[in-house]
Amino acid sequence: MTTPKRQANNRLSKLPPSLPQEVRRIDEANVGRLGLISIQERIPESFTSWTVDFEVDGRPARLSCDAVPKYGGVPHGLDGDVATALMDLYVESGCPEDGVLHTTAYQILKRAGLGDSGRYYQNLRQTLFRLRTATYSASEAWRDHRQRKWTTVTFNYIEALEFTSPDGELGLSRTSTLKLRLAESIVRSIRAQYTKPLDLEFLTSLDRPLTRALYRLLDARRYPPEDPRERLPSYTVNLIAWADACKIVDQRSNKIRATLQGAHEELIERGYLADVAYDGRGQKQEITYLFADTGPEPQPLTPPSALLQDLLNYRVALSVSERLLHEYGDDHVAARLARFQRLLEQGYKARNVSALLVDVIRDTEGKYDDQVVEAVAVKSSSRARPSRPSDPAPLLLPVAEEDPDHNASLEERVDAAMKTVQFLLRERLSVTEYARLRMHLIVGNPDPQVLGRRALKAKMEGQLDSLATELLAVLQQEASAIARQA
Repeated sequence: MTTPKRQANNRLSKLPPSLPQEVRRIDEANVGRLGLISIQERIPESFTSWTVDFEVDGRPARLSCDAVPKYGGVPHGLDGDVATALMDLYVESGCPEDGVLHTTAYQILKRAGLGDSGRYYQNLRQTLFRLRTATYSASEAWRDHRQRKWTTVTFNYIEALEFTSPDGELGLSRTSTLKLRLAESIVRSIRAQYTKPLDLEFLTSLDRPLTRALYRLLDARRYPPEDPRERLPSYTVNLIAWADACKIVDQRSNKIRATLQGAHEELIERGYLADVAYDGRGQKQEITYLFADTGPEPQPLTPPSALLQDLLNYRVALSVSERLLHEYGDDHVAARLARFQRLLEQGYKARNVSALLVDVIRDTEGKYDDQVVEAVAVKSSSRARPSRPSDPAPLLLPVAEEDPDHNASLEERVDAAMKTVQFLLRERLSVTEYARLRMHLIVGNPDPQVLGRRALKAKMEGQLDSLATELLAVLQQEASAIARQA
C-alpha cells in the first residue's frame, strides 16, 4: 500500500535511477541475489515455509525458510524495506565486528522510506519478530568471498533483539530504542566486502512494496555472483524459477505474470527497465529483462588512488570510502585523515578504528579540532609518567554550546544525539535506560546537541564510564522523584 507521505514525495519528484558511478550505498550480495524475503505484499496464513532447489556452477543447491506462524508467516512485503534499512544503518555505523546495531524505531522507518504513523510501528514490530524467528538455510548456495567458494550456512536475519515499549505496552513507538545483532553470516560477508551497489534513493522512491522488492532482487541478479562488480545489460530466467526466486505462492504461469505486471510497469515508467519480454509457453516459458541505458558502463577496475588505499587500509569499506571521497573531495578527506592519524599517534585508543575515521571525516562541528588532539596528547602524557605534586592537573576542555540547526526537527536532533551516545556507550546503559534517556532529551534535559558533544569529548578523554555513571544518576534521580509523587 502506498503511504500518503510516499505519494506526496512522488508527486513532487519521480527520481530516475542514478548513474552507476553515482551510487554510493551497498547491499550484501548473497542476501540480494538469493531473495530471502517474498516480494508479495500479502501471503496466505499457511505460507510458513518455502524451499527452492537450483544449481550453482552445475552443482545442486538449496535455499529454505522456516517461519513461526504467529508472526504472520515467512518474511514478505515491507519486511524487505526494513531489512534493507537495517543493513544500511549497520554499514553507516562502521560495520562493527560483533554485528550489533543500536538504533531507534523512528530511524529504521525513516531509512526505509516508510511512514511515521502508529500502523507502521505495529508493522515494524511484526517485521522484526519475523526476521528474528524465521530460520534460513542456504545449502551450497552462500558465497564465501574470501575463500572464493560456495558454502552452507544457517541463520536468522536478526540473531538477537531488544527494544523498549511505551507505557508498559508491548509495541513500538517513536520513543522506542532498539539493540539488535545481525546474522554472523551477513556481517562476515559485508566486512569481507562481498557487496553490490544499491541505489537506495531510487529504491525508496518507488511506490509499491512489491516493486521495491522486485527491484532489489532483479538488481542483485544483474551482477554475477562470482564478481559482483560487473553489470549485465539483460537478464533471462525461466518463469517458474523466477517465481521461486520471488517466493510467489501461486505458480501458475498466468498468475505469476499477473503478480509481476504492476511492478514491471512501474520499473519501465521510472526508467530502470527498457522492456520485459516473455518467450515460450507453460513451464518452459522464459522472461527476459532488458535494463534501460542508465549511463556508461563502469570502466574496468583500476588500482585505487593512494588516498583511497589509505582509507581501505583502516578497514573502511570500499563503498563507504568512495562515497566519502565523492561527497567531501580529496583535499578534505586527506586533511581529516591526517588529523585522525595524529589522534592515534597521541595514544588515542579507538574501539572501532574505521568508524572513528569515518566520523572524523564527516564531522562539521569541530568535534576533532586541534584542541581535542592536544587534549588527547595531555591525557596520554599524564598516563605515561607518574604524577608529581608540582605537576598541574590536565585541563579538561569546556563543553562548547553548539549553534542549533534550525533546519533539523527536534526528533532529528534527538535521534542524532542518541545515535552518537549509543554508539559510544554501547553496553554501559541498558535498552530501557537508553529509552528513558531519549525521553529526557525530548524535554531538553540535557540538550541533545550538547550531550552528543559531551559523549565525544568523554571518548577522547577516556571518561565514558564517568559519563555513563552521571547519566544513570540523572535517570535514577528522575525515577525517585516520580516514585515520591506517586
